[in-house]
Amino acid sequence: MSPLTRADILPVDRFQQVRQQHLAEVLAHQAVRRVPLGPNMTLLFENRTTMRWQIHEMCRVEGLHGDKVDHELATYNALLPGPDELSATLLVEYEDAAERDGALRRLVGLDRHLWLALGDRRLPARFDREQFNEERISSVQFVRLPLDPAARAALADLSQPARLVVDHAAYRATTDLSRATRGALLDDLDEAARA
Repeated sequence: MSPLTRADILPVDRFQQVRQQHLAEVLAHQAVRRVPLGPNMTLLFENRTTMRWQIHEMCRVEGLHGDKVDHELATYNALLPGPDELSATLLVEYEDAAERDGALRRLVGLDRHLWLALGDRRLPARFDREQFNEERISSVQFVRLPLDPAARAALADLSQPARLVVDHAAYRATTDLSRATRGALLDDLDEAARA
């Protein structure tokens, strides 16, 4: 997927003028890429559109201009999927702070317990190692799901099941990927391959 550049990012004042219009578009775009994993986790598959929105929002909220926009570009471009992988943000969501803190401590090791199951294959997610320590995990995780040609073909084959699985001792969830989600992910893979 081609990286975002300064030309893709509107100045903050211009973005403010078109933000509501962009918000509606981004929410529709994200809807098919947002996958709930049980009651307390959500996986949001990322691409250029979602990352562009994040950069715009960071610049708006933080009032970023100039070289600081370049820093945001570098940060979020690193999260774009490559041609043979999906990229996602995993959110661990508990409203109560004490409950969230306890869950983040219990979920140490989550990086070995998130899978994309395609047919009879289980493909492990790769987590960003900087978001882990021995005592607790971060509530926001960046993950990649590498796909070889057979896995990509299985994702496209609607006769085969495709699901996300969390099988951690402290949290278990399985979610089937909808036809719309699978189509969106295949579109993202196509876009990444063209870059």
